[in-house]
Amino acid sequence: MSLLWIIIFAGLTIISSTGLCFYLLRKTRDIDSTVWVLEHIFCPIIRILTLLIIVSLVYPIISPDTTAANFWRVLLQEQNINQVINILFFGSLFLAFIPVVGHPAFALPVQSCLSIALVFNWQYSNNVIQFIPPTINIIKIVLYLIAAYFITTRSSILLSRWVDKKLVISGSIRLVSDSIYLILQIPIMLMYCNFLGNQLLPPLALNPFL
Repeated sequence: MSLLWIIIFAGLTIISSTGLCFYLLRKTRDIDSTVWVLEHIFCPIIRILTLLIIVSLVYPIISPDTTAANFWRVLLQEQNINQVINILFFGSLFLAFIPVVGHPAFALPVQSCLSIALVFNWQYSNNVIQFIPPTINIIKIVLYLIAAYFITTRSSILLSRWVDKKLVISGSIRLVSDSIYLILQIPIMLMYCNFLGNQLLPPLALNPFL
């Protein structure tokens, strides 16, 4: 699947999931307990499932023999999906207490790369794999995340004001900004999948001058 189609499908998935959260929050805005459950449990789980769908679209970059179906087949084996959801859900709660890293601009890419690493490890458990990229790659990722943070900060304010006005609600900026972060983290996922996939190639395929 080309990058364009990945972005299109990812965008449609994000719009659908965010729209569902907006709809439910609007319908229950007068019931404080229900709003709390939606904001702190239901919507975060929906975001995790959305994240996994986006990861499954990017995951085939790892290998020509890998498809989105392979991703879900591995994920659904032996309750793996329950482990991933639990790790991502409680991991997001843990990251929230860590300065800087707890911000969605950094937390979402950490979650997506973690889910990629988990499925990759289950699928290629017989291979010796390095899961942490080289320092230079990490620096590039951090610089990109900083740029994504500033882009999202600017755009989410304007977009959330429009959403609040159209839907007659308030406080949509969190869902709007998270949606933008989900889209902007796709390049990080592509880089990480390429990093993992290169380790499956024979040495001569990586460097023809050896």
